[in-house]
Parts: sequence; structure tokens; C-alpha cells
Amino acid sequence: MAPPSGPALASILAKIGALPKLGKLPKESTSSAGSHLTDAPDLPRVNIGPAPNHLYDAMLQMYWAGVRRELPYILLTLRRWRTRDEYAKTTLPDEEDLWIHGYDTFLDQVSHSSRKFSERYRSVPPKTATPKVGKTKLTKTTTPDDDPAPSYTQALEDRAWDIYSEMQSMNTRHSIKADLQARELEELNPLRRRARMLLQSAQFLDLDKIIEYRAPEAMVSFWKKPAQAQITHSSFDDGRMPVFVPQACGRCKDPIRSSIFRSIKNDGLLCEDCYRRHYFGHTDVTKVYKQCCLRKTVSLEASQDICSCMEVRRRDSKGQLRGLFPFDDDPKNTDKHLNPRGELGKVRCGLFELTDMVAEAKHTSILPNIGMHPTLEKARRAGGPVRVKNINGEAPEGKKTATEFGSSSGTTAKGAENVPFYLSDIVADYPYGNVHMALRLGPLVIENGVSNTHGGVLITSRDPPNLQVLRDPSADVEHSLLITGRRDRNLYSQRRPRTNKRYKTMMKQVVGGAFCGFFNQSSEDTIIDILLEESLALVETGISATEKNTRMDESVGRIMTTLKGYLAPRIEVYLRSIVARLLNPDIELRWSFFNNNCQTFCDNIIDRSLFGPMFAPRGPVLDPDAKEPSTNQGPDSQYPLYLLSFVCRPDAYGPDKTRSKYDVPNGLTEEYLLKFRYGRHEESDMIDALSEYWYDWGAFGGPLYPYQDIFPWDCTEAFNRYPVACGDCNLSKHVWAFPFDSWSLLTLHLARPRNLYPHNGNPADDSTTPSLLHNPVPVPGLSSGVMTDQAWFRNRLTILLAQDVLLAGAAAMARCAPFRESTLWLHKHPSPQTDRLKLGGIHRAQPFSHNFDQEAYHQFFVAGWSHLARPRQVAEYERLRDWRATRDDVGSTEDDGSGCGGGGSCGFAACGGAVGAGAACSGIAAEGQVEDTCGAGCVSSCGGGDGGDGGGDGCGGCGGCGG
Repeated sequence: MAPPSGPALASILAKIGALPKLGKLPKESTSSAGSHLTDAPDLPRVNIGPAPNHLYDAMLQMYWAGVRRELPYILLTLRRWRTRDEYAKTTLPDEEDLWIHGYDTFLDQVSHSSRKFSERYRSVPPKTATPKVGKTKLTKTTTPDDDPAPSYTQALEDRAWDIYSEMQSMNTRHSIKADLQARELEELNPLRRRARMLLQSAQFLDLDKIIEYRAPEAMVSFWKKPAQAQITHSSFDDGRMPVFVPQACGRCKDPIRSSIFRSIKNDGLLCEDCYRRHYFGHTDVTKVYKQCCLRKTVSLEASQDICSCMEVRRRDSKGQLRGLFPFDDDPKNTDKHLNPRGELGKVRCGLFELTDMVAEAKHTSILPNIGMHPTLEKARRAGGPVRVKNINGEAPEGKKTATEFGSSSGTTAKGAENVPFYLSDIVADYPYGNVHMALRLGPLVIENGVSNTHGGVLITSRDPPNLQVLRDPSADVEHSLLITGRRDRNLYSQRRPRTNKRYKTMMKQVVGGAFCGFFNQSSEDTIIDILLEESLALVETGISATEKNTRMDESVGRIMTTLKGYLAPRIEVYLRSIVARLLNPDIELRWSFFNNNCQTFCDNIIDRSLFGPMFAPRGPVLDPDAKEPSTNQGPDSQYPLYLLSFVCRPDAYGPDKTRSKYDVPNGLTEEYLLKFRYGRHEESDMIDALSEYWYDWGAFGGPLYPYQDIFPWDCTEAFNRYPVACGDCNLSKHVWAFPFDSWSLLTLHLARPRNLYPHNGNPADDSTTPSLLHNPVPVPGLSSGVMTDQAWFRNRLTILLAQDVLLAGAAAMARCAPFRESTLWLHKHPSPQTDRLKLGGIHRAQPFSHNFDQEAYHQFFVAGWSHLARPRQVAEYERLRDWRATRDDVGSTEDDGSGCGGGGSCGFAACGGAVGAGAACSGIAAEGQVEDTCGAGCVSSCGGGDGGDGGGDGCGGCGGCGG
């Protein structure tokens, strides 16, 4: 029998109390019932009149007020950067590096001919991972009996199409490269470039989906699965082993699961909720990332107590006690620890148990408090001590691998475990059940699902972007508009107090392309000239605050005169499109859990006939299949309307299983958001969540290479697709590895104030860490918990430079007519899933960085190299990364001879074949073979070391991680 839906489902949910019953609304809220709504006070409203008569004018007026309100931040920042020597005389290397590269994979992912090539490539079965007898070389492909080889004519035709695809790709690359090389030859004026980048930071023509944190429903358990807690040690047990427990917040006493805030006065720790409620902006509280606790826990004395091995040297050459943890890189180290392989039934050195114990503590921290739950160790024992010498069947017999301690939910995109059968369809349609989404257009924010809005839509102003100089926004920032009604829609105005927004991430929808030389270069130059002149004319000292404000208003007014003429033709088309959707009686405004949640509403008010093409048409386009002409078909329309669009149809999002290197894997933002399908909440925002890879999971203590403090990924590409590794890259290559993710993170960065970054300082144990923000622990005697002005300057300027190189690359692509035409198929394809090809990035060579690479959600707890000293950690990380970077393809079996990629510690990857993150593996392969038990290439594993230093055979890991 099919699961109930609609009113029947609502009735069931109302009876069990899981969700509010739809229909009659409670008196305290006339919008919708339940805590699904964003809390807001019941405010008085002033009637403006019928929305069809007033909405467009009111929104346009509100838009220009927002532009005017944000210009002073740009003016003051530019003035400071040009008048203060510490900024004016500081030139970042990336300001002088004009080489834009690293976009080749993105071109192939969205080009029609490249996609056709990928389909032909995928139609041939990949290499088998089963080892052959002897040393017989595996053929590239194997053809099953029921799939006969293609005819000569078909093979010849496929080869011809491949040659054509390659020629077209080369021509496109050559055209775009020539365009960008012309940019490199232009005379560089650093001051004008900074002025242009500050104007770009406002993103006046951009559309974004803003994803805001919202506490999960208390009654809907499957949307209330916590993120991993920060782990600390509470004590040492009778066996002198540390007891690992979740770190509790010093105020609310709950486990800290997202970002951490530390008092520089008493070293107390706070969770993000308590910080935002009670200490937000306090300079004596500093932000820190979640950290692997092993270095802090295992002191010299503790390592001596934990290790009871007889054949281990206790003192160094000077007779001093030596630290036994972490394991160093001393070639003279001949220590023989007991059972480093972790073979069952044998005594093992306690130092090799520590990583397992941290993994267990993290695993326990995400489980419900009630009921019995299997540990990771029990899951491993249930499978037996099988030695697996390959990762996901992708390496030859005898291949040494890395350990990763993690688990799989054992589910696919069809729904998370523990979801009642009658809600399985709803979960698929409402994947972000514990977040709130709004649509941003320049300075305007449009949303439904807010309490006390009478079932209507709220239009507010964003907080200005966070640049070098801060000031209090003008009072008109509290002005808001409210649209109510079903068919006869009315417009009201309100004064709405500002609240502290907690953003999870942003999803870039439309890159407007303002101030990148794409629309009207002469107008942009004129605006920059005026901006430079007005910034120098400002006076900061010797006059009263009133006179300062008067002069600022006069300067802004002179800029607005020209700026309006530049923005108006396009922003008016944007607004007419959105207003038409808001007034359309067929588009519901009232929030509904089932039919019109905030994500559905945002999708409905984006006109895909206008913003669907990846690159905006450069002239009128007649679509015979359209029911009505597009909004931009009038005689006054501007062509092109925008630079680049990432707008996707609602059904486009989902885990994607990669079968070849020419497929498009899920990007970083996609994977972050897909976690919400599995009930994740209390997660750090996307920047911090990605940074935890370097601080917490990898136990490195900070980023390994430049740019990872702001864009926390390794841009090394897998499968021989691009030769430049992260660390040797420039800023352009780093961000073009993930263009959608980079643009999304840029917007999130600009919305972040300075107090939401860690304080800048020297790292405790490694002065070579390239991060600007790396120090998680306050420096002794620190007087302020926020980063220094110079560090903030470098942070903001690097972000603006990243946006500039992205805009320059996209503008070159948009000017290439053959490439524009090759992307037209995306939004016209009958399958909505093709839309998401725009969102993907490179195949990451970064080990264990794919949560959904095999369509199932994997949670990773701690890296197998966590017990090693930092130099050895980096060496093991790079060995595994470089192995993946040089492989031929997904599923290939060539041996690169790189040896062990892991730390040698015994680990486990528990696979939930049925339920729960810690469920035991449902099937175990014989030694030397791999059996995929959960659809994620995850197998129970136990490897070994040589007993000396923990760097031996290693352990089999989880193939779903990208290893």
C-alpha cells in the first residue's frame, strides 16, 4: 500500500504529535503553526495598499536605499587602504599574479560535446578491481557476453565524435586563454583594482540563497541527529589510559558541537549558541576551531605511563625522559611497541589505542542517549579480523593503504534511516528540515516562514558586507515590507529590529557581473574615478560627527548619480521578474510544511526562463515551448542581463555516484547541504566545517598550504586531470577548482564579522603553517580576542582578489561564443539533474574528503595518521593524495608504487548495512578481495604495522571518502 500523503498524512502526524496540524492557526501566530517558523515579534504594520499597485516601486526604492547605505563602507575602507602606510605599502603576492588558470575541468563539465564524450566513456565497463592470477596485465575494458562489442561503423563514429569533441575543447580553451592573456598585459594600477574589487564586494546584481541555522524540531527525531562533539579527556583510568568525553560548554553544560569560543581571561569554553546569546562581539572572547585532543592529552609524562612496552627507549641521549607520543620521524628510532597492528586477542601498546578511543568517543557523541548502540570496535569484531589491502577495490593486491576511522549511515538518497515510512517522501522533498532559506537580491532579502507575518512574505535589508571599516548602519536598515493575502495581495511596511543571524552557508544563484568589465567598461571606469576622488575628499578628524555624516551623504549622493545609471537597466529587470512571481496568484506565499516551505518558496520566485541559462543570452531568444514570453524579451531589456547563473531546477540536487573521471562529483556545498537529509544539526557553518578537516579530523593543527585558511580544501585534482598540486597553486587555480563553492563561500565570508574568525597569531608548534588565521589558542597576555587590523586587511583583500579572478575568468568564458553555445543544453535537458553539473568541482585528490562519493553518507571521525608527528602526518597525507592524483581513472588498478598511505595504526570503518552509524558490516570479503556492503565501497578492515614506528602496512579505509 502506498504511504499516505496530503491531508491523510497531516492527520497521522497530528495524532502522533510529530508535526503541527495544518489548518486552524493558533492565536499567537497568524502565519503558520509550529516551531518550524523563524521566531519574530508581532510588530505593528502600516498599510501601503494593493501590492500590484505598489510592490515594484516600494522594492525599487528599498533597493536604492540599501545601495546608498552600503556605499559608505566601501568609501571608508578604500580611504583607509590608500591613506594608511601599513595598507597602502602592503602588496599581496596575489595582487601581482594575474595568471588565471585551473578552469579546464569546469569547461569540460558543462560543455555539451564533453558531456557526450563522458556518456560514451561511461558506456564501456570500467576496469575490474578483482586481482588476476599472476602478473597478467588488466585490460582497460571488459565486455560482458550480453553487451556485444560495437560494430566497426559505430566504433568509427564514436572515434570521430571524440576527435571533434577534443578539437572543440581545444578551440574553446585557446579562445578563453587568449582573452585572459590580454588582461595580463594591461597596465596594473593596484589602487584602481582595489577600488573595483570593493565595488564587486557589494554584489549589487547577484542572487543568493541564504541558508540560516534554525533549531531542529524537538518532536521529529530523524531531523535531530547531532554533529560530532569536540572531544576532551576528563581523567585517566586505573590503567593510566585517558577517558575521552565530549567537551561541555562552560555556560549551558551541553556538548560543544559546532564552533568553539574561548575566554582569553579564564580559558573557559563556550558553545556557539551561548556565545551568540550572551557574548557576541565581546573582545575578550576568541573563536577557535574544533581540535583533535590527542596532542593536549598525551603529555611527556602521560606517554610514559600509557606505554608499558619493554623494548621502547625511555630516555634520550642526554638522559632526559623522552616523549613517546606523537611518533616522530627519527630514523634512529628502533622502538618496538606491542602489537601495533591491533590483532585481536593480543596485548597492544596503549599509545596505538588512542586514535581508536577518540573515534569511539566521537561516534558515541552522535548517538541517542537511550537504547543500546554498537561501538565501532564491536562492529569491527563482528566482521572478523580481515586484512584488506586495497581501498574500494581500486588498488592491486598488496597495495598499502591509509586508515580512516569512520562510519556509513548505510543509506542512499532515497532517505535516511529512522525515517518513518509515512514520511519518506516528505524527507526527499524537504531535505533541509532544520534550516531556513531566504533569497537575497543585492541588499534585499526575501523570505517566508517567519512568525507573525500573517502568512505572508517578508522583505528586509541585509547587513552591509563586512569590510575593513565598521560603522553603525543608518536607521532605515530596519525598514521592511510585508506582502499578505492569497489572491488579493496587500503591501504593508514595518520597522523590524535587527537580529543576530546565524548563517550556515550561502548558495550562489546568479553572478551579476557588476564591475568586472563585462557590461560597460567606460561607465565602470567613471564610477571608479568618482569613488577614488570622493574617498580622498573625506575628512576623518577635526570635524564633528554631524559634519562627517553630512559630507559622507554628499559624497554618496554624487556616486549614486552615476551608479544608478549603471545598475538600473538590469536591476529593474530583476525586480520586475521577482515582483511578477510574488504577485502571481498561482504561487503560494503562505508557508506550509508540505507544500510551500522556505526552500520551495525561494525556488518559485526565481524565474528560470530568465535565469535558467548558464550564460545570459546576448540578444532576444524565442522559445517556442514557453507558455509566455520571458521577462527580458521587452525592447528595453539589457543583453546580457547577467554574467553567470547557477540556478537549478528543484529536483537537481542529490548524491551523485561517480563512475569515471569525466563524471561530475558532488561539490563541497552540495555535500554540506546533503548532510541535512540525514538530520545533521548543530553543525558549524560551511567554512568552519571544512576547516575541521585540517584541525580536528586530520589532527594537523591547521592548514597545510596557502589559501586553505579561507578556502579550506586541497585543490589537487585526481586522475591526472591537472598537473598543479595544492601548495604550488595560485589563488586563481585554488578557487577555480570549485567555482560554485568558491562564489558561495565568498558571499558567506563577506557576511561574517571579524569576531567570527580565530585570532591571528603564531601556531604553537609549527611556524611554517601558512594560515592567516591558524592559531586556535590565545597567545599569553593577549588583550583582544579578535584578529589584528593587519590580519583582517589580508583576509578581506584575499577574499576580494579571489572574487576578482573568478569574475575575470567567467567574463572571458561569457565572451567566448562557442563556449556559450555549448552550455545551452543544460537548462533545456529533460532531466533536471543535468542542472547540477554547474555546481560540481574537480575530482578531489584530498583523501577522505567525499561524504557522498558513492551516494551514501559517510561520517569520518579521525585520520589514521593522527598519532604521528606533524612532518610524518604531512608526508602520509601527501603520499595518499598524490597516489589518487596520479591514478588513471575511477576503479583503475594500476600500481603507483607509493607504498603505505596511512599511519599504520589499526583502524576500522564500520558500515551500517541496516541501521545506525555504528551497525556492523553485513558482508565481509575474503582476504585479497573487496565486497561493497553498503553501496559506498566501505569494508571492515584491520591492517598492521611493522611494529617499529607505526608506519607499516596500514589499514583498509573507506572508499567512499575519495581515497
